[in-house]
Amino acid sequence: NPTMFDDFLQFIHRFVSISETEVEAIRGVVQESRMQKKDHFILAGEICHQLLFFTNGYFRFYHYKTDGTEITSDFYFPPNFITSYTSFVTGKPSEVYVQAMEDMDVLVIHRSDLYHLYTTYPSFEKLGRLMAEQVAITSEKHLFSLLNLTAEERYKRLLDDYPQFIQQIPLQYIASYLGIKQETLSRVRKRIL
Repeated sequence: NPTMFDDFLQFIHRFVSISETEVEAIRGVVQESRMQKKDHFILAGEICHQLLFFTNGYFRFYHYKTDGTEITSDFYFPPNFITSYTSFVTGKPSEVYVQAMEDMDVLVIHRSDLYHLYTTYPSFEKLGRLMAEQVAITSEKHLFSLLNLTAEERYKRLLDDYPQFIQQIPLQYIASYLGIKQETLSRVRKRIL
């Protein structure tokens, strides 16, 4: 799919500029794949060896508490890279489930290919660092909002940041992500609307 690869290059160029040689190098290692709604990219307990790039749909990260309660910890929206980051970097089993929430096309890069690009081309290493910084910033912002903002403020932030996705995400996942009950979320939404 040439347009998907073009979107991929466009996304990369927002962070680093890469030469024609580097374009061909990355073209040689990405593979196109299709994910169905509710498919898991990674299950808790598996080691994550791949990085995905996607331009439509969205992913949900979740895990289970010891009492069996399912907790949605994050959403990733396009265009973006996605992986079970800690597992990908450490080679240890993932502690989270990563699930496609819609049918979507993805580009897949294997960890070993990515690390080879890092060692061969400084621009890819820089891209990797910038992506890692994005992961850290996103995690910190979410943690800060859970600790310091009210449920209403957290919902407003999600609404401001991703208005086009809010309508598509099932309420139970949004409530879980915000750390509140579904009934509380319904009240919050009524107040805001």
